[in-house]
Amino acid sequence: MSATNFGQRFIKAANKIPSAFAKNTTPGTTVYGRITDIGEQPKLKFDGAPGEVAKDRYGNTIMQMFITLETPVGARNLYPTSRMEQAIGQAMATAGASSFDVGATLSVTYTGPDPDNDKARLYTAAYTPATVHGGK
Repeated sequence: MSATNFGQRFIKAANKIPSAFAKNTTPGTTVYGRITDIGEQPKLKFDGAPGEVAKDRYGNTIMQMFITLETPVGARNLYPTSRMEQAIGQAMATAGASSFDVGATLSVTYTGPDPDNDKARLYTAAYTPATVHGGK
């Protein structure tokens, strides 16, 4: 009999912040909230074993960016694709923001599939920079 305790695996899975957009998300879905965390983490392998990370052709772990938003329904993670990054960049330019910061407000809307690439999704975004205390 094995002495392995799988409890930590289950606890970790239960505490994982859900993704803001899923495969079955319908066009027009908007996720918005205050940015509470920005970082990178290993990308999980598509159709891999639970917890298996994706590797490039040289065996290096592929990293992915995540943005955690505190939404009205709780924390949600965004995993920006290149098209989502373009939408966020355009939103930052519209807002006159030069940096992407924790404390700012972000709204991302899935507008639908890309007509030129059925595996790609299109997004729009709005960004409001964090307010700085002291009026500066």
